[in-house]
Amino acid sequence: MNTIKKLQIAGGVVAIAWAGSLYHRSRTRKRDRFTKDLLGALTQRLHPVTKGLPTEVAFDVHYAQKVLQHLPGRIAVLKKSVAKRMATQLHSGFRPWYMGGDNEEMIYSVLRNLKDKVQASQLAKAYQDTYKVNLIEQLQNHFDTQEIKKVLSIIRRLPKYRTV
Repeated sequence: MNTIKKLQIAGGVVAIAWAGSLYHRSRTRKRDRFTKDLLGALTQRLHPVTKGLPTEVAFDVHYAQKVLQHLPGRIAVLKKSVAKRMATQLHSGFRPWYMGGDNEEMIYSVLRNLKDKVQASQLAKAYQDTYKVNLIEQLQNHFDTQEIKKVLSIIRRLPKYRTV
């Protein structure tokens, strides 16, 4: 076999492998979206009051990146140091029962200082990176249904993003 034939065969194999990987990736994404929707519906049925936490885009650690991909350079974002400081402040509000319990007002005040859902997403990411705990899980573990309703009412009032 000459060199040109070998290159053509190699190119064909690479093209088929690339097309197969694209097909597999699209199927995986579709399955992940379906799973997320199914889990959201199950959570809504099992825990109707706390259903809003997992479905709220503001607590999605990737939401800020998604918005920045669609609207690059025109979105107001927090500096990483500010997000980390806010995450530390938020974490200090979660206290064990023997230290007087959670300081809900401190947590609410941190959330009220957010200007949009992109900043809330950045806060959730900084919280997860710093404390290795998802903010949604932390809220569900420490707050009762009334407190979660209050958190959701604070977050739902925020706009999705702000332009510069």
